[in-house]
Amino acid sequence: MSPNPTAPREVHNRQGVVSSRYVAALSDTTPSTEVTLLALHTAISIGAQVGRFTARHWGLLDLEDTAEQVGTHLIARAVETTGNPDPNFRYTDLDLATVRAVGIRVHRRAAALIIDVWDSDPTTPLPAPGGSLDHHLAAVHALARRWRWYPAPCGGKVIWAELTPPDHHQPGQAPYRLAGGLPIIELRHEQAETCACHGA
Repeated sequence: MSPNPTAPREVHNRQGVVSSRYVAALSDTTPSTEVTLLALHTAISIGAQVGRFTARHWGLLDLEDTAEQVGTHLIARAVETTGNPDPNFRYTDLDLATVRAVGIRVHRRAAALIIDVWDSDPTTPLPAPGGSLDHHLAAVHALARRWRWYPAPCGGKVIWAELTPPDHHQPGQAPYRLAGGLPIIELRHEQAETCACHGA
């Protein structure tokens, strides 16, 4: 049997061991939590709790609710894109040979909490210039200080969001503007802008 193409590989570098899904290499001393889930409806609530309880464990109490909401929206989008979001799905119908996986990684950089979510679909999550974001990304845009996406090294894509305490919060940074209450894509249409921890 050939290996599951959605399973993460470990890549060794000078900064330690990092999943091949994510561009950002984390040192052994960087607080982080990484979970791989089947792309099913149950992953959504698990991803939400990974965000919430990781923020709580690290003492980032101001970010608990935001981390839960962002985790919910990013995992829900990943499941809806690549998996089976049906809440009434029967596990007896599960085909382990074809079921996709999604991944969530939460790590800390100073006072910021960064949530990375991987799925196996390489398609850009951004609409055409002038189009509206889907409701999941619109919510992330409103909640996060900033967010972007990039093609994952192992295939698929990663959408990441940086969360900061309220006194540092500047939600929805450029290149997005709000029109009619919904984020609209400007003509400047980046594919894979990264934050400092993602190699910028």
